[in-house]
Amino acid sequence: MADARAISRGTNFDLAFRALPPDQREAIRAVHTFSRVIDDCVDESPDPGRARKEIQMWRDEVAACYEGEPREPAARALRPHLQRFGIPRAYLEELLSGVEMDLTHLRYATFEELKRYCYRVASVVGLICLRIFGDEEERGKVYAENLGVALQLTNILRDLGSDLKRGRIYLPREELHAFGYPEEALARKERGVAFEELMRFQAERVRGFFATAEREAASLDQRRILAAEIMGRIYRRLLERIEASGYDVFHKKVRVPFHERAWIAGSSILAAHAAR
Repeated sequence: MADARAISRGTNFDLAFRALPPDQREAIRAVHTFSRVIDDCVDESPDPGRARKEIQMWRDEVAACYEGEPREPAARALRPHLQRFGIPRAYLEELLSGVEMDLTHLRYATFEELKRYCYRVASVVGLICLRIFGDEEERGKVYAENLGVALQLTNILRDLGSDLKRGRIYLPREELHAFGYPEEALARKERGVAFEELMRFQAERVRGFFATAEREAASLDQRRILAAEIMGRIYRRLLERIEASGYDVFHKKVRVPFHERAWIAGSSILAAHAAR
């Protein structure tokens, strides 16, 4: 298994969480590393049977975090933070179930199915982060859930081409059908009117989740959710760039340049300090 890995410099996560106090930052890094390691055991394994065994191994490691002594570096690094910040075991189990869905769900019939996946692999991470930020009562639960779905849906739009290479189509079948854009057209990477209308619909829905998260954020301690807000603003900018590209997500990966991400992070930090 892979060793625990730190967040690489310059990534969205690194920029967002650099503003946290050291103890919270280390906890977030441990959560992120754990998430990446379990995700990689599915994405990088050519053998689904082996990947399932590795997922079960990580389930055992999660159990050991709460009941004994884990063996894997990523779990060992995570364990003290689980205890310190009171992170429920159920969240990690949900995260593992979400990662496992990439072995069992190569297609999604409806958006409700896809939303469940987004909750497990993204919203749950947000709920874990809330605990680390100090929200033990989880007053920000609706905020974290909606922001997580928005972030994951943005990733899905950005990675449409690369996911297709892995045989995965996350856009719901019923919506492909409704817009007259069959899987065969997606396989050919066609970008006609039907594709643009489908993608515009997806982008508007993502904006709806961002908007709900923004409304919920207004009632929360802005200093506590600063890192999450930076992530949200970077990803809103990513969505804008996807739209500005004409939804050209097949030929190159749409990115937010580092200088823009750094500006978003810096201006958010300054605004939060000014509001004190």
